[in-house]
Amino acid sequence: MTAETEDMAQHPSSMSEFSLAPDRSRFTFQNNWFEWHRLAWEELMSPWVGKDVQILEVGAFEGASTTWMLDNIMSNPKSTMVVVDTFEGGMEHQTGPAEYQLASLEKRFWANVSKCKEMHKLTVKKTRSEEALMVLRQESAVFDIIYIDASHVAVDVLHDTVLCWRMLAVGGYLVFDDWRWKGYNENCYNPRVAIIAFLQCVPQELKIVRETEGQIWATKVPCRIQPTKNPDPDLYYWDEDDNPFASLWWKEAPQALLDANGESS
Repeated sequence: MTAETEDMAQHPSSMSEFSLAPDRSRFTFQNNWFEWHRLAWEELMSPWVGKDVQILEVGAFEGASTTWMLDNIMSNPKSTMVVVDTFEGGMEHQTGPAEYQLASLEKRFWANVSKCKEMHKLTVKKTRSEEALMVLRQESAVFDIIYIDASHVAVDVLHDTVLCWRMLAVGGYLVFDDWRWKGYNENCYNPRVAIIAFLQCVPQELKIVRETEGQIWATKVPCRIQPTKNPDPDLYYWDEDDNPFASLWWKEAPQALLDANGESS
C-alpha cells in the first residue's frame, strides 16, 4: 500500500469524478439490498477506480455487490478479487421468504458475474468463511478492500472481522454490512454487537470513514496509540466496581434467556 493509496482512502473523491459502469439492468437479482447502498458506494469507492486493488468479499449471495465492484473498480490489469460464500444462505434465510430461492442461489450468482468484463479476475472459494479466511491468512494474503456480509450471527461476524483485519493493508477499507440490522430478538445474535466490540478493540489503528444507512466504512491507519505498561502492580486488576463483567447482564442475563425459553442451565 503506497502513501498515495493511503491518502485516497482518507479523502474519497466526489461522485462527479466517478465514471459509472454499464447499466445494471443486465443483471437479475431477486433481492435489491445492494441498491440501498449503491450511491454511497459510488462516492466512497471512487478513489480506487483504475488502481491496482485487491478485494476480498466475505458473503456474496446473488452477486449484487460483486458485479458492482467488477464493473466499477477492477479495470486495472493487476487487480484481483476473492469471494467467499457457501451459497447456502445464512441462518435467517433458512426459514425466510420464498424469494430467497436458496436452491438456485449459486446458479444466480454465476449467471450475474458471468456478464462482467472483468470476471476473469475473480476467484470464488465455496466454503465457510471461518475456513477460507484461515487459509488466506496462512497464505499471507493482503487486501485493499474487504467487505464483510456473510453470517449475520454476532460471534461469526466477530470471527470474520478479526481474521480480515489482519489481512487489510494500511490505508485499505473495511466495510461492515448490517450495522443496523436487527433480525433477532436477542441482541447477542445481531451483527451490531460484534461490530461495536471490534471497534472498541482497535481505535489505535482504525478510523471511521463513514456511517451510512446500515453500513460502517472504516480504514486502517498506522498505529497511533502505543501500549504503555502500568507501573503500579496494585492497579494490575480491575476493581469489582469497574469490572464490566460484574454487571447484571454478565451474571444473570444468559440464565434469564434460558429460563424464558423453558430451558435449564
